Amino acid sequence: MAAEKKFGHKEIKDLLAIAEKIREKKPILPSQANKICGFKLTDKKNSFQNFLVKIALPASIVLGMSQAAFPAFYANLVTTLPAWTNMSTNLLNAVDYVWGIIGKPVKQNNIIYHVPNIFLYSFGVFGVKKLFEFVRRKTWLDKVNDAKAILDKQIEKGIVNYELDAHHSILFVGRGDFIGEQFSINSHPDNAITLASSRPVYTDHWVKYDTSNSFSLLEKALKHSDGKGCGEYILFPVKDTELFLPGEREYDISPEKVEILIHTIRDVEKNNQWEAKRIIVVGDKKQITSVRTETKKSILENSLEDISLVSIDKDIRKVTILDTTDLVMKEILKRFPARKIYLRTSLDGSNAYKKRFFDRLDELGYDDDADSKLSVVIGYDIYEEQVERETFRSKLQ
Repeated sequence: MAAEKKFGHKEIKDLLAIAEKIREKKPILPSQANKICGFKLTDKKNSFQNFLVKIALPASIVLGMSQAAFPAFYANLVTTLPAWTNMSTNLLNAVDYVWGIIGKPVKQNNIIYHVPNIFLYSFGVFGVKKLFEFVRRKTWLDKVNDAKAILDKQIEKGIVNYELDAHHSILFVGRGDFIGEQFSINSHPDNAITLASSRPVYTDHWVKYDTSNSFSLLEKALKHSDGKGCGEYILFPVKDTELFLPGEREYDISPEKVEILIHTIRDVEKNNQWEAKRIIVVGDKKQITSVRTETKKSILENSLEDISLVSIDKDIRKVTILDTTDLVMKEILKRFPARKIYLRTSLDGSNAYKKRFFDRLDELGYDDDADSKLSVVIGYDIYEEQVERETFRSKLQ
């Protein structure tokens, strides 16, 4: 069994400082929260204490009682013991002096008469020492454990007041996002904080926020995320299952709501006199929301508006769109330059993805009519083995 961790003066001081922050509702670093959440200390009796309590103390009491009850027996017993068990007159005077300070002198030179006092007074001295240690320990231990209980409840509710490293990232993951999860896992706890509608399974450090919430709730969430000192906000509106070649309306959050969220973030910054930070949207530029104004019987002329990540990027400053499809397509063209590209997919996949696939390649400069003896097969919506088998069978490479 692993030995229990011992806490030195500096560690105790650090824990108490964090506990005080929690008690006073001051911001704490995620790494500080980890120290409190991971804290565990139990009071255990050491081996000497166990020996005193279980063996020496009862035995010494029995021995002392028997000496008082049967003095003649012990007077006869000491005559049979080795000579070294008898103390000299000077040593006896010294020992009796000690007994006289804390009790009553024994006035017997054989050590057997002193055994009860040795253990009884040792237990008393040890007990006083342990009492002082207990009071000292409970004073700081209770404070840390109380702070831990408060922090556990705050984490569960997503209401911890955090401070983070300068230029940290604030991740808007909504009901969950694979890329956001990986970003959080691969970041130092003090460099990224997650805003989600429910507690994520991959991190304890999150702030509760739903994109349908009001301005005041977003403002509160950003303050709890140390929004003033952040370097960027990262939004993940695309579905995990539609990171590559998604349809126009296959998203977790529509472009319209993304636009509203971005404007609300800017309003929070202005309201608190914060510097406007970079907003990164991980999504697909082809995804679109169409909105219009209508009466009961008619549609207002020229009221139709198409909102996409492209229009958001164009209309709002300091917004960057990370299009996952573009990133993949650029990597394909980079790795396989001047090659004819084939798409291997199921019939359903062809109906869903073929046009999107080649349209995006064309936008990036791919020429399907170019005369090239080299080619590459890109598989999508099928297993990798099927792509390899088709490549080998057709001898395209």
